[in-house]
Amino acid sequence: MSDTAAQIDDVASEYVARVEQDLADNAEEQERTGREIEAMRQRLDRLRRNQAVLMGVRSVLISERGQEPAQAVSSVPAKETATGEEEASGQVVTREPRGGVKGAKPTLVDLVCSHLSGQSEPRSAGEVTEDITRSHPDRQPKITVVRATLESLVAQGRVRRSKQGRSVFYGSTTPVDGTPLTD
Repeated sequence: MSDTAAQIDDVASEYVARVEQDLADNAEEQERTGREIEAMRQRLDRLRRNQAVLMGVRSVLISERGQEPAQAVSSVPAKETATGEEEASGQVVTREPRGGVKGAKPTLVDLVCSHLSGQSEPRSAGEVTEDITRSHPDRQPKITVVRATLESLVAQGRVRRSKQGRSVFYGSTTPVDGTPLTD
């Protein structure tokens, strides 16, 4: 073998070794990032569950005092903006008066409860969001807000939650005929 051929083999071997090391480093970084993402997902899920419980407790405490807050603040961030970037700011939800006030829009809680009580089977948060958006085109609630509302209603005992695999479904505690369900 000539000197040139030996040098080419050495250089090629060196490049192969570098590529192998880069591949190993890449795989290690993917595993580390995957673990970090999973930990963050679990933390986000825990925060969302805590928020739903806190919203339910707040609602119960307010209703026990016989008051309705003028404004309720939801800290659930929008999932995606039009550009696909995460949005960190919260969304302020104002409550409209209930009852027969002329021109008053029903609250999201009213819409969700009304929708679920008219269903014969439990619905996912996505289905509830789609149906509310379809039946009330002037309302465009985010799925995260609907899910938080549903979880708050679960905490209040006004809505039932059931799981099927990894999916969560919500149903009214008062079905179409108006009689309360018992377990």
